[in-house]
Amino acid sequence: MPEPITVTDESAIQLGEEVQGTFSAPELSIVMPVYNEERALPGVLDEAIASLATVPYRLEILLVDDASTDRSLEILQDYERRHPGVVRIIRHEMNRGIMGAFETLYNSARGRYVFMNASDGQWKTAECLRFLDLRDRYDIIVGRRRAKNYTLWRKVVSGSFNLLPRVLFGVRTHDAGSIKLFRQDVLRIPLISRSPFREAERIIRANRRGYRIGAIEVEHHDRHGGRATGARWPLVVMSISDLVRCWWQIVILRRP
Repeated sequence: MPEPITVTDESAIQLGEEVQGTFSAPELSIVMPVYNEERALPGVLDEAIASLATVPYRLEILLVDDASTDRSLEILQDYERRHPGVVRIIRHEMNRGIMGAFETLYNSARGRYVFMNASDGQWKTAECLRFLDLRDRYDIIVGRRRAKNYTLWRKVVSGSFNLLPRVLFGVRTHDAGSIKLFRQDVLRIPLISRSPFREAERIIRANRRGYRIGAIEVEHHDRHGGRATGARWPLVVMSISDLVRCWWQIVILRRP
C-alpha cells in the first residue's frame, strides 16, 4: 500500500509545486478535505469513482486527511490502494482546519481544472460533469444550491455573505460556500482572507481580473457524517473581518 504524503505546516505550499513539476497534468482534479468522515467516505468515494469511470480524459481524486482521529485515513488508504493513479492522499500531521485543508488541496492539485467538493455527502461528484460542459464559457463555475439543508441561523449567515459582496464590491459570488470548478490559474490569485470568506474573495478578485464567472443550480443533500462548523461565531467574526479588510483594500484603496 502506498504511503500517504504527509504535509507539515511548513511544507504544504512547496508540496504543490513539487507535484506539479513531477507529473504530467490531468484534465481534472477532484479535491476534498477530510476530517473525521468515516461514516460518509465509502459512499462518497464509491459515487465519485463510479460517476467518473467513463470520462475520456485523465483525472485524479485528491483528498487531504486533516489529522482525523477516527478511521478516515485507514479508509482513504484502502481506496488509494484499490485505485492507484486515480485516488491520491495527502495527510496533515496536525489539524489545520478547513481553510488550511483547502490551501493544501489547491496547491497540490495537478489538473488543468479543479473541482472543489466536500467529503460528507452534501454534493454528488457527478455534478462536475455538468460543470465541465461549461468550461469553455467560464473560468469559474459556482454551484448555486436550489435549496439549502441548513438551520435558520446558517441560512442567515450564508445569505448575508452572498449578498454583501454584491453590495460592497458589485460582484455576484452566487453561492461562494458551495461546490465550484476553477481553471487552475484562478487558484494562483493572491488572497488576504484566512476565513471562509476566502472563497468569496477569490471570486471577487477573479472578476476584477476579467475572469468569466458563471453559476448553475445543484442539489444540496443532507450530510452523511461529521458536523457543520461553518457558522460558528469565531468563523463568522473572522469572515466579517476579512470582508471589511478586502473592501478597504479593493474598493477604498483601489489596490490591485
